Amino acid sequence: MKENQMKQTVQKAFIFAVLGLIILVGVPKLAFSQEKGEVKDQEFIIRKDRVLTLPVQPRRFERAPALPSAKGSTSFNYDVKQYFLTLPPIGIKAEASQKNFPKVTEEKYPGFARIGYGNYGSPLLEGRYNLWEDENYNIGAKFRHQSFAKGPVRGSESAESFNDFGLDGTYFMDVFQLYGGVKYDRHKFNFYGFDPANLNLVDYLPSQNIFNTFQLFGGIQNIDKMDGVNYNARLGIRAFNDNFLASENEVSITANSSYWYNDNLNGTIDFDISLTSPKDEFYGDINRNYFKTKPNISYRDEALKISVGVNIVFENDVTLNKKSDFHVFPALGGEYMLSKEIGIYGAFEGDVLRKTYYDFVMENQFLGPSTQLLNTIQNFKTGAGIKGTLLQGLTYEAGFNIGKYRNMHFFANSPSDSLRFNLLYDEMTRVLNYTVKVGWEYEGWYNLTATADYFNYSLSTLGAAYQRPEWEITLNNQFKPAEKWLVYFNAHLMGGIVGFNQQSDLTEVLPAILDLQLKADYQITERISAFAIGNNLLNRNNQRFLNYPVRGIQGIVGATIKF
Repeated sequence: MKENQMKQTVQKAFIFAVLGLIILVGVPKLAFSQEKGEVKDQEFIIRKDRVLTLPVQPRRFERAPALPSAKGSTSFNYDVKQYFLTLPPIGIKAEASQKNFPKVTEEKYPGFARIGYGNYGSPLLEGRYNLWEDENYNIGAKFRHQSFAKGPVRGSESAESFNDFGLDGTYFMDVFQLYGGVKYDRHKFNFYGFDPANLNLVDYLPSQNIFNTFQLFGGIQNIDKMDGVNYNARLGIRAFNDNFLASENEVSITANSSYWYNDNLNGTIDFDISLTSPKDEFYGDINRNYFKTKPNISYRDEALKISVGVNIVFENDVTLNKKSDFHVFPALGGEYMLSKEIGIYGAFEGDVLRKTYYDFVMENQFLGPSTQLLNTIQNFKTGAGIKGTLLQGLTYEAGFNIGKYRNMHFFANSPSDSLRFNLLYDEMTRVLNYTVKVGWEYEGWYNLTATADYFNYSLSTLGAAYQRPEWEITLNNQFKPAEKWLVYFNAHLMGGIVGFNQQSDLTEVLPAILDLQLKADYQITERISAFAIGNNLLNRNNQRFLNYPVRGIQGIVGATIKF
């Protein structure tokens, strides 16, 4: 060991000695050669086979020990001291942020006037004016006159005119409103249902009739219909008479109330009272009283609707084989939507349908004196069907219903005067009705509603369902092709009507009715618009009642002014 150390020491000394000799000899020569500016050839030896070795250091693979984490105190104790300062509260005044939103103001006009003229010597004059000047009330007045100097039979001998006047108003309180009004209607026409080709009637002048109807009404109802309790009560007084012996006075009270227990469950109670005193050629001093109440409870959600109620009716009509003036009928209905595209519905209900002389004469203006006035007893009416929404905005409904009625009314030409009609009642009638309804709205500029009905009557005492249609179709189209245009195009079809002339004891099936109607309105300015109306565009000889053809193609043009 010592010998090796000695050898290493001698080797190191020898190397240092050699290096020192080289420095002493080479440096002066390099300096001298640089001074002379001479460059001599030099030789460098590079040895590639020389290996440098370093001693191997051992590597430690032990993991560093985990030092214990410092533990602090987990319990802190604070000494809270209360300080009471007698400072006044800060007054904060909240104000709405003022932003300049563009306000779209639409000018409202309190009144309008419409004037027009058409063939058959038919002037049209209509107007309305309202007072609503930022007060808690509004008052309105309206009038309408339309007349036809000529008609479908012998010109002026089938003339007709309408005159309507009315005043109405509403007074608004915090939670309810009071409303009321008065109306007067005058309708003048002739009984022109004779054969103008009959030589025996060349000098015949038809009799004239005038309906005068005066109505007074008033009521109260709540304003916010989203409340749990809603109500509406109305009192009405009506006086009616004609040029002959017919007259009828009525006092009526209707009341409707509803209560929402929650978003799905709703209860309603409706009342209807009608007290009439009609007079005519064959009767007088009659008091026809009618009282009806209908409590009902209904449930509805997104798919299911159920309604359960009862019709309780008292009426004092005098008829044969009548057991009681008091009637109780169920009123049931339901609907379930299997999906948006299809759902099913059904109903079952009995009722007493109120019929006054005014109701009959509004249905057939050529009505003459009849022996009695009767309500229609609906023993039951039940039906079912499907409904839903297809595509975009297309709705449909298709179904049927079957009903059983007592004292259903029909019209027939009178045996004493065939120009006038009287009432016929069937003792027991069964009615089967198939119905289809379609509605479609397309992109806000087109709207369609269509209905089709087929009726089948099974009668007990009459030979046919006189003056009632076997089938009926209605088509209503509304177009808005441009911003300033509004167009209506409607069609009304009806067929299978059987007329019965009791004077000649003959029945006749009337031709099918096809009535096309067109109405167009064009807005010229903000205040002025022009309109055109066309009726019976196919110029057909339509007869809704036997021997009474309606006017042929008839048009009116005019303008409407807002002020």
